[in-house]
Amino acid sequence: MSLQNQRILLTGATGFIGGRVARRLLAEKSTQVRVLARDPARAKHLEKSGAEVMEGCLEDVAALERAAGGCSIVIHAAAQVSSVPSRETFVASNVEGTHNLLRAASAAGVRRFVHISSIAAFGLPLSGEISDHSPRATCGDPYCDTKYLAEEAVFGFATERRLPAVILRPSSVYGPGSTHWSVIPLKRLKKGKMFLVDGGRGTLNYVYIDNLVDAILLAAGHERAPGQAFSVNDGVTTWRDYFGAYAHMAGKIGIPSFPLWVARLWVRGRNVLAAIRGETARVPPNALAFLVGSPVYRQTHIEQTLGHRSRVDLPEGLRRTEAWFRETGLL
Repeated sequence: MSLQNQRILLTGATGFIGGRVARRLLAEKSTQVRVLARDPARAKHLEKSGAEVMEGCLEDVAALERAAGGCSIVIHAAAQVSSVPSRETFVASNVEGTHNLLRAASAAGVRRFVHISSIAAFGLPLSGEISDHSPRATCGDPYCDTKYLAEEAVFGFATERRLPAVILRPSSVYGPGSTHWSVIPLKRLKKGKMFLVDGGRGTLNYVYIDNLVDAILLAAGHERAPGQAFSVNDGVTTWRDYFGAYAHMAGKIGIPSFPLWVARLWVRGRNVLAAIRGETARVPPNALAFLVGSPVYRQTHIEQTLGHRSRVDLPEGLRRTEAWFRETGLL
C-alpha cells in the first residue's frame, strides 16, 4: 500500500518519535497528515508545515472517533514513558488509551494500524539473544508491563476484529531530540553526575531515530506487515562505550564506576531519602539489573520479512547527535 494520497492519523506527534515521523511525512510523502494533540499549541509548528491538528487525548473516546474518521492509516506513537509515582498513569495511557484508539480505528475502517511498542514488552531478560519469536512476559515494571498489555490489545483486535495491525518494538532510541538517551546523559555528564555500574560492561541495545522512522513508514505501507510484530534494533554496545562517547563530546575524561553492591546501597539510600522528603521520584528497583544485564535483541525478522536495513550506524548517529547538540547550544 503506497502512503501517497493517504490520510494518516498520528498520535504522539508532539513527542520525540511521533514528531520525527510527522516531519518526515510532511517533508517526503504526498500524504494528508492529521495529528492528535492534547495541547494544540504544541503542534503549531506541524500545522504550519501542513498538518491538520485535532485537539484530543487518548482518554477522550469522542475525540479519537473524530480523529480516526476518514483516515486509512493510524500510527500510534503516544505513550507514557517517564517515571511517574502511579502505576495507574501508565495503565491509563499505554493500555486503556491504546484500547480506545483501537476501537476508534476499527470503527473507522482504517486499512493499517501501526503500534509503536518497545522491546520492553519482553520484560527485562538479563542475558541471551531475544528475537521476535522469544516469549514476552510481565516483570513488575509498570512501563514494561503496560507495553506488554498494549500489545495484547493490538493482537486481540487484529484477530477478533480483523484490524490490519502491525507492531514495532524499538530498543533505546537515541539521536537529535532524544531526551532519555541523548540529552539527559549529556547534561548529567557535564555536571559530573553520571556514573557506571560494574565498569559499564552491561549491554545497551540502541536504534537511531531515523532508522526507526524508516521502519515505521515501511511497516505502514508494506503488504506483508499486518499481523506481525517486529523488533527494531541497530545493534548492541556497552554502557561504557555509549556513555563514553557522550563524555568525549562533553570534554570529560572517563566516567566514575561503582561495584554493583555499592550501587545497590546508593539506590536504597536515595529512595529512602526521597520518601523522607516526600518526593515522588524513585530509582526503579529493576534499574540496576537493566544496567548490568547482557541481552541482545535481533531485528532479523523485519530485515527478512520487510527488507528493512539500518542506514545510520552508531558512529554516524553519534556524529549527527553531537552536531545537533552544537546547533541547539547544548554543547
